[in-house]
Amino acid sequence: MLKKIKYLLFILLLFIIFTPNISAKEQVNLYLFWGDGCPHCEEEQQYLKELEKEFDTLKITKYEVWNNKENKEFLNKIAQATNKTLTGVPVTIIGQTIIPGFSESTKQQLRRTISYYSENHHHDIVQEIKDGTFEELEEIDEEEFIKQEQILDKDTTITLPIIKKINFKTLSLQLAIPTLGLLSSLTLPVLWLIILLSATIFLIKSNTTRLKVTPISLILIAISHLLTTIFQLDILNIIARIIIFIITIIITLYSLKKIKLKEKHLLALIIILSISIGLTSHIEYSVVINSLLFPLANIFQRIMMYIMYLFSYIMPYILIFLLCYIPWKKISKEGQELIQISIFIASIAIIIFI
Repeated sequence: MLKKIKYLLFILLLFIIFTPNISAKEQVNLYLFWGDGCPHCEEEQQYLKELEKEFDTLKITKYEVWNNKENKEFLNKIAQATNKTLTGVPVTIIGQTIIPGFSESTKQQLRRTISYYSENHHHDIVQEIKDGTFEELEEIDEEEFIKQEQILDKDTTITLPIIKKINFKTLSLQLAIPTLGLLSSLTLPVLWLIILLSATIFLIKSNTTRLKVTPISLILIAISHLLTTIFQLDILNIIARIIIFIITIIITLYSLKKIKLKEKHLLALIIILSISIGLTSHIEYSVVINSLLFPLANIFQRIMMYIMYLFSYIMPYILIFLLCYIPWKKISKEGQELIQISIFIASIAIIIFI
């Protein structure tokens, strides 16, 4: 079993290393028309360096207009095409939004505009004017930017203990998705259910059968959890808890020698228990995952991200099984039975109260 675990960890490492950098955002081109010696232009350029770190899909193109006649004529062409009066600098153009000047209030406007266009397919008026394909467009109202920002923040922000709030849309998908996978698996009730599953698997007398059932159980947990994450069905969570409760009572009675079960029946209960544990997923994380992956048009990219999520979700459970499995043989038979019954009774209480 240890060899299999090593191979699984090695495959995960390769997968993370060779997964291409994927962004769920739209490419945003920002065009800055500035003048050499302009203090406000210099301030904005410093601020744009901060925004480049924050938005990995942001591309900045600069046009110096005081000393470059061609760039100045291009700015005049843009002003004429959009019916704007653009006499001073700096002038910032993002998508179909033109922002003249730079001040403290402009900072929030720039960030909000970039955030909006990174989430929405949009026109790049500078490129369209350059290509001769520009058609006059209706300006996007500032309230639309604010509304979009609030919706995105709500869907992609999670409140965590100590760390408090974290907005996952500010992270790359390579970091956000595995982090969400770990958070999904580290909820205390589900961790306890994994311990319950471990105790149930150790009821199997054959060591060979036990080692075969363990990875199958983990795979079933991961797949059922992933399906719940994708479809976000709350009703499955309730059904799964009822099933776990019933199975735990049956297993407890079996451990107390109150009922008899054949090994094939025990294996069937383990499989149903595994699927049910996977269905007790945290819907809050599912909303964030799907909000992050929704803009991905490429289905292959989505699948890769879900596989990465699945791997990171299952890793803590593999460690729990190892922690349970390694010292198990050193415990006396009477001690094993006592631990198992304690886990089963505690699990019944947890299912009732969580």
